[in-house]
Amino acid sequence: MRTLAAIAIAAVAAGCSAGGRDRATGDSGAAGNSGAAGATSGGAAGDSTGTAGSASGAAGVAVSGVAGNTTGAAGSAAGAAGSTMTGGAAGATVNMNIAGPKITFDEYTIPTTSNPGWICAGGDGRIWFTHQSTAPSAIGNLTTMGTMFNLVMTSTTDTGPTGITGGPDGNVWYAKQGGVGRALPSGMVNEYGVPNGGDSGSITTGPDGNLWFTEPVHGRIGRVTPQAAFMQYNLPTATSAPAGITTGPDGNLWFTETTGNQIGRITPTGTITEFPIPTTASDTTSIVAGADKNLWFTEHDGHKIGRITPTGTLTEFAIGSNGSPGSIAAGSDGNLWFTEDAANAVGRITPMGGVSEYAVPTGASDPTGITSGPDKNLWFAELSTNKIARVSDLAGAGTVASSDVSATAPLSGNMMCMKDSDCVASGKACGGDVCSWATSNHVCVLAVSGDPGWCTADKDCWCMGSGATCNTTSHHCSATQ
Repeated sequence: MRTLAAIAIAAVAAGCSAGGRDRATGDSGAAGNSGAAGATSGGAAGDSTGTAGSASGAAGVAVSGVAGNTTGAAGSAAGAAGSTMTGGAAGATVNMNIAGPKITFDEYTIPTTSNPGWICAGGDGRIWFTHQSTAPSAIGNLTTMGTMFNLVMTSTTDTGPTGITGGPDGNVWYAKQGGVGRALPSGMVNEYGVPNGGDSGSITTGPDGNLWFTEPVHGRIGRVTPQAAFMQYNLPTATSAPAGITTGPDGNLWFTETTGNQIGRITPTGTITEFPIPTTASDTTSIVAGADKNLWFTEHDGHKIGRITPTGTLTEFAIGSNGSPGSIAAGSDGNLWFTEDAANAVGRITPMGGVSEYAVPTGASDPTGITSGPDKNLWFAELSTNKIARVSDLAGAGTVASSDVSATAPLSGNMMCMKDSDCVASGKACGGDVCSWATSNHVCVLAVSGDPGWCTADKDCWCMGSGATCNTTSHHCSATQ
């Protein structure tokens, strides 16, 4: 499980952007806790799902608009609160690894130090991304040709943006720790502080034409109109740490609860329902609506992709390489695509649950946010190499084949490397595959392939914790020969 600070950074704007308990049948939903009264009256309960029990509502807190940090005074917000419910049917875990089509990677170096994190398609036809680095504090954009990088400066009163989405007003909206901001295509920026000392994580455009965002630290879901009027809803599970949020096919907002280990749903009027995830401590982060009219989410520590229907039936799909998925996006090909930071890979899952994985050409790139672009390609941020990458040829005819993720062959193949510890942890050779010894072919290969691997120091060896050392003459780790 990651720290709360890491959870806040992992709150992905999906709209732009431990073994589990397998269950064949759904459990009945437990009744939700009574909601704490807010500044408004309780609303009518929403539809229950599965065998959910109903409970009294957690009232929303109506907040008058707060003036922007730069320009614009916000209006007041009305506050009809809803009720909360818990329930839904859990499904079984499925493991189905398949060969995917050959795809093409193109990588573009950002001219300014950025550490790009989250990414979305803007209404202006450009790709927008956040700068996790606060030197400078900014967001950036580029064309779908990979050219004409622009830098848009944001306020320096708070730390780096944590989510970004194309807004209903044609502008780009982003979440910062303690605030939300709006960037016009011209580069003009307005920023607004979240009321009640609130924070902000992921942000998305809602079905009601407003912006909705998560508040991981305070356990709330926030709403802000394009005129910057705020409304906040307390979650039944106060310490749930909501992370990703997206608009569902049912006209509601769906979100992940990282420490609560649940998927949440909130109607535009504030009715909240929560669905428990079968895998314990799954560390669920990002969520997106798929072309199959279901919701798809990532389980970073559960090493799975989850699917939940609008009525609450949940199924989990294991990742063959045991990778840790972070962000997820719906592709133009009808499949879901996700990033794997530690594995340095991009994955694809079909609506039927078939998983394929592709090694990112640049080693140790730390792929983070991912989105579908206006050009029908996938775009993702490489946090540690200061690049924005494009994935094209989603249906095939590309240059990069999916990795072999069968039970005996973990993710490997064309992942570039400089040392053994650059390669994926596959559970062999004290934890991972090895970097091929041939200088003309420095790619990750299976630890069981007989290749002695490559190192320059003891710390490069997967087995260093078991006493392995690096022979600096042969450049082989002693425990992998």
